[in-house]
Amino acid sequence: MKELSKIVTLALLFYIGSMAVKAQTCNQCVTHKNNVTMNKNNETVQGILNAIELYAEAGRKASRELGEKAFTKEATMSWVEKGVITTVPINALFDVLEQTGEEEVTYTVEDVTVAGNIAFVRISSSFSKLTTFNDMFTLAEQDGEWKIVSKIYSVK
Repeated sequence: MKELSKIVTLALLFYIGSMAVKAQTCNQCVTHKNNVTMNKNNETVQGILNAIELYAEAGRKASRELGEKAFTKEATMSWVEKGVITTVPINALFDVLEQTGEEEVTYTVEDVTVAGNIAFVRISSSFSKLTTFNDMFTLAEQDGEWKIVSKIYSVK
C-alpha cells in the first residue's frame, strides 16, 4: 500500500508539472529561465514564491524554524539514488541544513503552475556547501497561506 501511495504521489507531481501555464510578460514582471514570467502583483504567485524563498532562506541561515514556516508538518522530501526512490519526512532536510551551517543559497524559478489552491514549482538551486539541484515542489494553500507539501530533487 505504501508503494502505491508513493507511485500515486509521483504520478500526481509529474502530471501537475506537465500542465505548466506561463503568464504573460509585462513591465512589472519577474522574469525567470525558460521564458517563465509572473506578475509581481499576482497575489497567488507571490504567495507561492514566498514559500520557496522561505525554503531558500532556511538554507542560507541553517534554520529549522524558517524551514518549518515554508513546509507543512507532514511534508516529505524525495529523491532517486541508484534507481531507488527514497522518501523521508521533511525534518531530514532540516537536520542536513543545521549540520551544514549557514551558506550561500541561490535559485532560479524555472516553472510555476497553479490550479486553484494547489501549485507546482520547479527551481534550479545552488547550495554553496552542498551542490546544485533540480528541485520540484508541490504546494497547497491553507487559510490564505501557501505551504510546501513535498519536495523532490535530483543533483545536477
